[in-house]
Amino acid sequence: MDIYEMLWFFAIYSVIGWIIEVAYHAVTMGKVINRGFLNGPLCPVYGSGVLMVFAALDLLGEIFGFNSDVEKMSAWALFIVGIVFATLVEFAAGFLLDKLFHARWWDYRDRKFNLNGYICLQFSLIWGMAIAFVLRVVHPTFAALVSKIPEGIGSVLLGVFYCIFLIDLVLTVMSVLKMNEQLRKIEELQKAILTVSDGMSEIIGEGTMKTVDKVDKAKGIADKIINDIVEDSEAYKAEHEARREELLARKAELEGKLEHLRKQIMYRRLFGTRRILNSNPNLIHDLYQDTLEKLKEYISL
Repeated sequence: MDIYEMLWFFAIYSVIGWIIEVAYHAVTMGKVINRGFLNGPLCPVYGSGVLMVFAALDLLGEIFGFNSDVEKMSAWALFIVGIVFATLVEFAAGFLLDKLFHARWWDYRDRKFNLNGYICLQFSLIWGMAIAFVLRVVHPTFAALVSKIPEGIGSVLLGVFYCIFLIDLVLTVMSVLKMNEQLRKIEELQKAILTVSDGMSEIIGEGTMKTVDKVDKAKGIADKIINDIVEDSEAYKAEHEARREELLARKAELEGKLEHLRKQIMYRRLFGTRRILNSNPNLIHDLYQDTLEKLKEYISL
């Protein structure tokens, strides 16, 4: 397999992977969504997985001196190689996405025999069966189709495809980084609103306790002292009412900023945070998971 063929097969299997993801979630979730990390209709982890298996077969064939032609290998051999190397790709992709963006596009921590949630035995077995089926049944057809495309036309088509792919990749990375910044701002605004609310509660509570304390001390004291208490209480009330109004205004300002930020996210359907969350409803964030869940609820309204 030369570079030209590798580029074709990566594109083909990435698109097929996207179709599988969309179909799977349409069946399991009852709605069609644009699945995957990217905006476009492709899931690179599928294309990378298939190419990794081809590379592994060629390498193992060179080392151990056997024929790595998939049409001549046993289905069991393809199954085992598929499990090992496709799972390695899935682990690497999940690990890198998590470490780079602090988010998980898939998470297997609720399944048995998983490794940090990036891979699990169940899906590794599915990978193995899928790879064996693709290489023995599907791939010969695609290989024949690619061989019939004139290389000049094929190179132009690949050039267009990979230009779009790179643009999509850049835009998606920018969107994910912006999503993280938006989540950070939302969390900061929510904490600031909570701080203001706590301050208002303290003012009310403190004022009540001080008034009760003075009234208790005033029992049995002359009318003059009681009048002083009333005057002090009125002054105290006026002072704290002004502070309360100030906090109410601050809280309204913060809530307005929070609502504005949420609306900004809502308006962008094709690119940005809303697209990411709609396409990946099970997305998990390592830093802002609670904020992310609240944002998902807001977007679904």
